[in-house]
Amino acid sequence: MTEKQVPSLWHNQAFVLYFLTLLASGLSVAFFLFAVNWYVVDSLELEAMLGIVFFATSVPRLVFMLLGGVIADRVNRAVIMLISDFTKAVLLIALVVLLVFQLVNIWVLVILALFFGLLDAFFWPASQTVLPGIVSKKQLTRANSVAQLTMNATLIAGPMFAGFLIGFGSYELMFLLVSVMLFAASVIDWMLKKRLPAIKPAEAGDSIWKSIKSGFLYVKNSPFLTTLMLTSVFLNLLLVGPLVMGLPIYANLVLGGDELTYSYLNATSGAGMLAGALLVGVLNIQRKRGLVSVTGILLLALAFLGFGLIPDMLWSLVFIALIGVLLSIIDIPLISAIQANTEEGYIGRVMSMLSFAALGLVPVSYLLTSLLLAAGLTIDTIMIGGGVLMSLQALVVVGFARSIREVD
Repeated sequence: MTEKQVPSLWHNQAFVLYFLTLLASGLSVAFFLFAVNWYVVDSLELEAMLGIVFFATSVPRLVFMLLGGVIADRVNRAVIMLISDFTKAVLLIALVVLLVFQLVNIWVLVILALFFGLLDAFFWPASQTVLPGIVSKKQLTRANSVAQLTMNATLIAGPMFAGFLIGFGSYELMFLLVSVMLFAASVIDWMLKKRLPAIKPAEAGDSIWKSIKSGFLYVKNSPFLTTLMLTSVFLNLLLVGPLVMGLPIYANLVLGGDELTYSYLNATSGAGMLAGALLVGVLNIQRKRGLVSVTGILLLALAFLGFGLIPDMLWSLVFIALIGVLLSIIDIPLISAIQANTEEGYIGRVMSMLSFAALGLVPVSYLLTSLLLAAGLTIDTIMIGGGVLMSLQALVVVGFARSIREVD
């Protein structure tokens, strides 16, 4: 079948419903995080407690993600998404009531963050495994590109709209709107449920623990998945801390800028990710997806190295844009390759394990960056070191990781 004969994704009702629920869920998460964080800083004036809110959101998501993958391999994934979206909507209605009666304190928000993190641990493994059941393998890369484009757009647009609503409205209005969006997402999830194929569990009747164990064995017995997991772990360790935590420090101390400098770097990174997702979607890469991603890792390492080596505003914008583009070029083909090459009964666990591996060392990366800064190293020196180590890792993957390099 030629490219012209492949039906458009937008003629696929199930995909359109998936896109709409992803858009509603993504916007609601972006609105929620912005509103909660700003409420802690602006209304409660408890900036030091913001880390506790982040911790409360991230830990349950990490701890329960493997369980979320098991459930996604046993239950209709749209049902999992529906329960998550609907529960969040109800929780936010309760928060609006507490705000009206001025009963919200930091611990209410911490508890809410815990619940949202827990629900996300089930929502994201389910949402990441829907596409193989509703689009053809020829369309997987393009479909994942649209999904990535949607999520990146919500992360950029969400905080802007949320700030406008809070500034010209109120927190009650903001959280009520998020609740309405989540109720709408629940309705779409219900419609999507009827269009998903029946789940065929790989090991019907096994306990949760046995299912997790068999998922690990499945990954272990796949050279592609094992190498990919190890690559993801070290890539996140070397990149996330110095880049995410170090970006405001770099903007301030290395470039000698202010909050606008930081915002320009952030916005350019996001725009790069959008451009990369759009490029991958237009090209609809179907062959040698592993080679494309491996090449992207090497170029990402070089871009990160350049970002640390050249402390100039214009070049920093160029390199941060390249980093954003390359992150999409790496992620989308790999996700598509995983979905295309993983048995249906294991895909939920595989996706959750890869997410677990990617996220597991992120706190370590933050801690390591903090320790290096405390030891007297400058952030650009840390970035250069990370770029050198990433380059070495990329060369090893290019030279020896045949299982990734040759996967379609």
